[in-house]
Amino acid sequence: MNMKRLPIFLIMAGHLVVDLSQNILPVILPIQKAAFGLSYSQAGLVATMLNVTSSMIQPIFGFISDRRKTDWFIALGVIWTALLMGMSGLAPSYPLLLLSVTLAGFGTAAFHPRASMTVNYLSGARRGMGMAIYTLGGNLGFALGPVFAALVVLRWGVGSTAWLLAFGLPISLILYRWRGDLAISPPPRTRKAGKIAWAQMPWVELGALVLVVALRSWTYQGFIVYLPLLLQSKGVNLSVGSRLLFIFLLSGAIAGLLGGHLSDLWGRKKVIAGSLLLFPPLMLLALKASGLWVPLFLALSGTMLLAGFSVIIVFAQEMMPGSVGLASGLMLGLAFGTGGVGVFLSGLMADAIGLEKSMTILALMPLLAGLLALTLKDRHPRESADQRA
Repeated sequence: MNMKRLPIFLIMAGHLVVDLSQNILPVILPIQKAAFGLSYSQAGLVATMLNVTSSMIQPIFGFISDRRKTDWFIALGVIWTALLMGMSGLAPSYPLLLLSVTLAGFGTAAFHPRASMTVNYLSGARRGMGMAIYTLGGNLGFALGPVFAALVVLRWGVGSTAWLLAFGLPISLILYRWRGDLAISPPPRTRKAGKIAWAQMPWVELGALVLVVALRSWTYQGFIVYLPLLLQSKGVNLSVGSRLLFIFLLSGAIAGLLGGHLSDLWGRKKVIAGSLLLFPPLMLLALKASGLWVPLFLALSGTMLLAGFSVIIVFAQEMMPGSVGLASGLMLGLAFGTGGVGVFLSGLMADAIGLEKSMTILALMPLLAGLLALTLKDRHPRESADQRA
């Protein structure tokens, strides 16, 4: 089957809005931290609750999507996330801020497994590239989230986050209108076939892959949350800090396309392990640099951290060809959720030993993830395509 580009690009647009909405948090969090008098660990708990609800329950939504017609999850996830994250800037107290971002996570949890599962089936033999296009939307959303928030919040106040609905509503309506093209059904499976699939599941390897993603996610989410706070502690204003975070995330978004393409040619394992092993030295240089070296090393480190992002999802889907929705939910959900818990732990560490030392330790996390990725069994992309067919 050839890649169906238009539906994939529509889903990519939805992914952009979902992750843009979610990633306004790094800009509004320092403002709310000051307004509510929060500690680093309390601020980290806000990010952790968003990550837990948006991530930890994704395997459940993925499991349902493997067995039920849930194409409407895609449109609903977009508008739900935009609405609840838009309300987070209007929260008059810390408990209500916590509640708003916690509920927002359910929209993200519904969207991601169904969307990535659909892209998998729409991509034909070019799943690495198809997933890279899909994740480009999410990575661009993460990169643009702080920029959007800085533009509207610094000009009109923190309550202007409600403008997220101006993006979420039209994209949600378009996706709902096109839902027929997104209504990809999973291959029919008998109960006996399902038992065989579960019995043959590579549990040890899957556990290792989950740990790789958790460590990568801990690093990624930790830098999104704490990099603006670290820059602020060094006298960098919030506007400049948001632009530096944008450079870090945008470079990674672009690198994801290259990583997906290279994984179709060279194999998934090489891209995943290589990019993770190159990240720590580049990020350590970024933390110690000054002047124009800071955006340069941030761009290079962002490139390495996100080059294998989409590749990991495809790797898991090829490892579990009979449960693509569940595989997507595990990678985008459970593994990312455990990484989100790490953000809270980094906050506790920052309170105890200082933010700069905590982030230096955080920068070394992908080194362990890269070494662990080297132990995984590589699968040639074409062999995986033949197995699914």
